Amino acid sequence: MPNDVAPFEFPLASPRTSAMVGRIIYVSRGESRFGAEREAEPAIGEIWPLFAIGRGQVPVTLHLGTEVYARFSLDDKSTALISTDFHVNAILTADLRRWRLALETYHESSHLGDKYQVRFPDVLRVNWSRDIVGLWAGYTVDGITLRGNASYAAIDARNLGRGAVALGADYQGGAAKSLGGIQPLLGLSADAQAYADWHVTWSGRAGIRLAGGKGGHGIAFLLDFLDGMSPQRQFYASKTRYAGVEVRFDL
Repeated sequence: MPNDVAPFEFPLASPRTSAMVGRIIYVSRGESRFGAEREAEPAIGEIWPLFAIGRGQVPVTLHLGTEVYARFSLDDKSTALISTDFHVNAILTADLRRWRLALETYHESSHLGDKYQVRFPDVLRVNWSRDIVGLWAGYTVDGITLRGNASYAAIDARNLGRGAVALGADYQGGAAKSLGGIQPLLGLSADAQAYADWHVTWSGRAGIRLAGGKGGHGIAFLLDFLDGMSPQRQFYASKTRYAGVEVRFDL
């Protein structure tokens, strides 16, 4: 694995993550049968540079990674697992000065929680299985990174609308040495999918990050917000709205 290449990262405010994350949220418009309630979501999404295909003026790197998201009800007496979503990624990046271009392929699947099915026996698991190809473009200047994505589901078990687009903007301030290396963070993301009639989902995060030295390691404390279609693929056709807090570990 090359040690001089930064791993690929998704926009900070995206429902997808390239870090170890723990969230506690209040869902004011619930997509599951639990409705409005407190929920928790542990997630991990690590994407590692595997090897450099080309160096020189335009480094080209192959990355591999996985993502797992699990949503729990905190108001249910058994803290029932609602659903779990999985991604397996392969990403090819090319770096051109301030630009980073990427070709991504990934498999996406989703599973309904056993305790959720016991609580609501009339709810059936959605057979969500997709293989997706996407293009990313990112531009960074003065601590601001703008990213855009267009993707297409080449294989879709449910035969729904296959296209999707996303935009993201992140700001990462300089570390203030007088405050122990604290960095301000701010992110805004918007995405839309053909299967949801291109309804836009908005998400945002804001907070601080404590840098942990070289390699991009650190810990961040963030406020979260999402309004739009559910990021839980078991409830892909439902709308949701939540706000909460998040602890993020960049490994």
